[in-house]
Amino acid sequence: MTLKPDADPLYQAARQRVRRALLPVVTGTPPDADTIHQLRVCCKRLRALLQLYRPYSGRQRLRQLDQQVRLIAKSLAGRRDLHVQQQLISQLAGELERPLSPALNSQLLLSSSSHSVNATDNERIIAAFAAVLSDWPHCDSGTRDNWAAGLARTRKQARSLARRACNSDQDALFHRCRKWTKYYLYQLEQLHDSRLPASSEMQALARLGEQLGQLQDLCNLEAQLRTLAPDQETEALAERLDKRKRRCKRRIIRLFIKVYGRRHLDV
Repeated sequence: MTLKPDADPLYQAARQRVRRALLPVVTGTPPDADTIHQLRVCCKRLRALLQLYRPYSGRQRLRQLDQQVRLIAKSLAGRRDLHVQQQLISQLAGELERPLSPALNSQLLLSSSSHSVNATDNERIIAAFAAVLSDWPHCDSGTRDNWAAGLARTRKQARSLARRACNSDQDALFHRCRKWTKYYLYQLEQLHDSRLPASSEMQALARLGEQLGQLQDLCNLEAQLRTLAPDQETEALAERLDKRKRRCKRRIIRLFIKVYGRRHLDV
């Protein structure tokens, strides 16, 4: 017999996170960059919680629900991404011998801009989150031990991707590893006794997630730079990008070793 929604601790956690993330949205004003960021983090946390149900719920059902949450996050992309890119371009420009030309700066920001969220989207966002909660699966037990299988599966997936990333240097593998690293961290945080300080593993995972996020931002900017006509200025910026990416990957690999152990990574 499965738990009723009100007795399922993961459902309760999901509902509370959605409520907090939606508080600025229910006022009807257009979401600012920070609100959009919090909504997208909420989506990631919901997707992480869903993975804990894998031993108890049908794979197809969870996949459909995960897709619903992913589409919400995708619809929110835009303003926050542009804000991050502005900061990154400014940092890289400061490392160049010459200031970045206004023309190149405008081209990069224009190519990174996309659909932004406005007030008319608020009701759609609220309805989308409500639909996810109404379809939420439920487990037949609420104790931490009963989520161990889902947690172990997430850790195994993150570790496998970390090993492949270390041995291939493919950006795409680092990006996939970021997703599962975040899932693993969010699951640990959910199951952790809030009265106790974060474990050393959780702290290392948080740093790893930050570095993987920085790498993805660098890769996004690199992809935009490749769409522009090459010249001396774009080549200088590309060189700075490449150096920063390599430094970032070295930090990531050190954190991979700290979290998963060298013997599991073949490095």
